[in-house]
Amino acid sequence: MSYHQEAENILNKNKSGLTDFIHCLIRALTPKKPLILHLSGLNMFRQIELDQAVIIEKEEQLSIDSGQYDCIIADLPLNIKKVKSELSPEEKVNNNWDLLYKVIQKLSDNGVAVFIVEPAILFSSLGRKVLARLEQDGYIYNAAFNTPENILNPITSFRPILLAFSTKPNNTIFIGGIGDDNQMLVQNFVDQNDTDNLESGKLLAKSDFKSFSVHATRSQIEKLLEQYTGYQLYRLKDVSHKIAKTKERFTNVSNSFYLSRVGPSNAVMELKTSKDHQYFFQVQLNEEIVLAEYMILFYRSKLGRLILESLNSGSFIPNITKSDLARSTVAIPKKEEQETLIQASSKLYNLQEILSKLQQEIGLNPKNVSTIMEKYTAIQAPLKLLSEEDEILEMIRKGEGKHLEFKQTFSRNIATNKKDVNIEKASLKTIVGFLNTQGGTLLVGVSDRGEVTGVEADNFNSKDSYLLHFRNTLNTRIGAEYYPYIDYEVVSIMGKLVLKVFCRPSLKPCFYEKKEFFVRTNPATDKLEGQQLIEYINQHF
Repeated sequence: MSYHQEAENILNKNKSGLTDFIHCLIRALTPKKPLILHLSGLNMFRQIELDQAVIIEKEEQLSIDSGQYDCIIADLPLNIKKVKSELSPEEKVNNNWDLLYKVIQKLSDNGVAVFIVEPAILFSSLGRKVLARLEQDGYIYNAAFNTPENILNPITSFRPILLAFSTKPNNTIFIGGIGDDNQMLVQNFVDQNDTDNLESGKLLAKSDFKSFSVHATRSQIEKLLEQYTGYQLYRLKDVSHKIAKTKERFTNVSNSFYLSRVGPSNAVMELKTSKDHQYFFQVQLNEEIVLAEYMILFYRSKLGRLILESLNSGSFIPNITKSDLARSTVAIPKKEEQETLIQASSKLYNLQEILSKLQQEIGLNPKNVSTIMEKYTAIQAPLKLLSEEDEILEMIRKGEGKHLEFKQTFSRNIATNKKDVNIEKASLKTIVGFLNTQGGTLLVGVSDRGEVTGVEADNFNSKDSYLLHFRNTLNTRIGAEYYPYIDYEVVSIMGKLVLKVFCRPSLKPCFYEKKEFFVRTNPATDKLEGQQLIEYINQHF
């Protein structure tokens, strides 16, 4: 197979999610007079088959065609060539934005048009001018969808967006990520439903939309902040004397650190070369509140990294503005706790140095292997527990979705404080749904809001008796033949016990009590019956 054939095969595979999204959109819109444009040469929509659709494959056909269409699907060239355009008399605009303007004039009243474009049309100053001009002419952008990662791989790593327009005035924008469950995403877009995650779509004021990364991380940040018990939340400007930037070189200031302004953000105590200074902020801290060494630890934590990621603009080169950084949240403990954390970090760094040296010398000192393994075993178990707790907390922060479900209890009805078979069924049908779909994780002892409540509410005498009851219930209601697809354990999270049930996709259909068939959607479990059940089983297994 030639390189070009292999590249095309990879590209077609990566485009499958986008193709599925467009098919779902067309089914929801049921257009009477559709238009499809193939102008990029990337064949993004070649697999879209639509009865009575007009197909345009060359730019010169645009001026010949005089039709009006209630649905336009446009694959435009992705380039930064600038041309003169009616969109902006003062300055040239991207060629594909000019094409967008010519195409969108073919949109009929109450129609919908979607275009593959670069994110800069939403986030650059010129892009905003173009959108304002389109709005003046009656074409309102009302939705933006992030395409799947690496969609244009191996041609380029660039990630375009899908931008939707209508002729209805609108101050909001529906945003979502094209992925596994496009049917629900499309339906929420059509109905303008607001949900709590990008997978199923969010409805925002246009002025609130900063970038997809901001909104992908915002809910995680909120939940993570809830887990920083005992910490005081501040805006960075409230714990800083000054947030400075320079075109030359910073003067050293005590209790200060540096944050990158451009590209992937990181925090450092000092800059290596004089050339680096113009690409960083110098944050001069109030020593009565916070120590610079602690802030380095904070911005290297999961929460700190998410906060910095959420500040990046949506342009080609991610960057952070001074005003956004100043308003961003930081979580700070008391000074004595900061000092303890700094000391602990120093000891971990020393441990890493020791382990690195041992790794280098182990090949030359085989007699030391048994001693090293004994020491490793002694420290590995508690570190593994800490790692698993962090992993589950991160899952909780991301929230429920197609592959994750929370249940506060397994058996006990919180309202009546009695054992309830319907409460057990709620968990078991989720497990059945995971087995019949793409797998997933059930966390029992976590509320719908992501609060760790613990399985102690189920009132079992011991962890062993709880696990035995769970296993017996699986056997009775689902069947022992599905044990190989299910791993479960009780783990300690924030001082409380949580039942973690990990399900792999089953190779055969699974039924609850051999009668009811469930599948996992995003983020719900649906029952299938009749013809729908037969078709799903025939296609999936």
